[in-house]
Amino acid sequence: MTRSLRTSRASRTLLRTATATAGLSAVSVLACGIAPTAVADDTVQVVHQDGLGPNGPWLRLQETTPDREPGVQEVSPKPDPVHLNGSLRLAIAAGQQAQAAHYFNATWTPEPMQPLLNGGISYWAYTASEGSSVTNIGANLQLPASCGGFTTLSFEPGNNTDVQGAALKPDTWQKYRLTGSSVMRTSRAVAGVPAGADAPLSHFVTACEGAYGVIADIGRLGDPNGTLNTYVDNITAKGTTWDFAVTGRASAALTVAEEIRAGGDPRPADASYSDPADGPEYQGIGTRLTLKGPAGLRADQLTVMSEGSEVPLTRLPNGTFTGELHTSLRAGATLEPGGKAGAAFTLAAAKGAPTGRLDVTTELTVTVDGTDGPVRTGVSATDHSRITAGTKPSPSPSPTHPHPGGGQGHWGGNHGSGGSPAQPNGPVDTGDGTTALTASGADGLSDPGLAIGAAGLLAAVAATVGSLRAARGRRG
Repeated sequence: MTRSLRTSRASRTLLRTATATAGLSAVSVLACGIAPTAVADDTVQVVHQDGLGPNGPWLRLQETTPDREPGVQEVSPKPDPVHLNGSLRLAIAAGQQAQAAHYFNATWTPEPMQPLLNGGISYWAYTASEGSSVTNIGANLQLPASCGGFTTLSFEPGNNTDVQGAALKPDTWQKYRLTGSSVMRTSRAVAGVPAGADAPLSHFVTACEGAYGVIADIGRLGDPNGTLNTYVDNITAKGTTWDFAVTGRASAALTVAEEIRAGGDPRPADASYSDPADGPEYQGIGTRLTLKGPAGLRADQLTVMSEGSEVPLTRLPNGTFTGELHTSLRAGATLEPGGKAGAAFTLAAAKGAPTGRLDVTTELTVTVDGTDGPVRTGVSATDHSRITAGTKPSPSPSPTHPHPGGGQGHWGGNHGSGGSPAQPNGPVDTGDGTTALTASGADGLSDPGLAIGAAGLLAAVAATVGSLRAARGRRG
């Protein structure tokens, strides 16, 4: 995209660099099975909405050089696949352009191209079919450069492949890395390459003095009425990865029974998650359960039940056990900003199981396109129980759990009415954008306020007396 010299004058503004610095989310990256965007020595700078503007480390160029009507340039809650904390949204309607730029220094001095390329230039991009009239075009990564004069070199996903060698795929996060063979489009004639033509980046590396910065851009689509909705994140250049992120983050809570008697009844447990209004989206949510018990404990000596089904447990090399729980939004749902989710389950220990402390951890997981299995988010909570072999403790009723819609609903079933325990029916709209299940028992009761979890599973526990939360209060 050709930039007027007004762009270069605007870039002379001293850039504010007070952004938070954080390490790459190793949990997310390893769970995804994807190599980190940044190399080990890269610095990660988190860019919130207030860092995207005339005085921020990133500039919305159409606000400072409005040669075309500005489109959308904002930090969005849509999660990137590396940090899961939001991304930069660039979207345009007819006749618009959306650009976000970072310049390497305030002196308008170009950085030599070969060291930049050697250090690594990459980014993640996503083209959404929703809101796009074309889906074979993605967000470009441009290098505003000095090539005998101001020039813009554009890496276009539609003309290149991602790091896996795949062409652009709509509704999929893809990572792109610039190499010497990357196809670049020049805005002006450079070393025998006409304006608007393509050549390998290696050709421009030798012909240009250097690059002033990086620009994420969407603009001319070839259709004056075209629309395009894209997201980018983890833009890496000159030893820095810029992570565009919302400010909020979900939190987790967990309550388990104080004691689990070996050979005794199953004991209730309750996990919940809250996403603040300024938090990210969590797509395809689930719960990862981790159990760490006394020495010698085997997987066949623990029974975990979730929504009427036994949860398979896998023993890890460190002796802990893991399994996957359902959530109140059901696996595959999206936890939106301002929303809640949770999982109810029971724990039982077999007769003869070793006694001692049992650490229980629940962690929110998400689904990321192109990865195998759930991706861990780091949003977790831990509570403790104890496997005992003594006399049977005073039983307690099922815990209550916040309904995704905000109400309080028991996760159990019939509660000793004499009929069959309640069984889940089909999904219903709770009226607040979330989904619950109806439940009905032999007495004909039907209550859409009943949460999705553990209906019927806790019938045995529901007949007991006492209070789980009171017991936990006695524990201190």
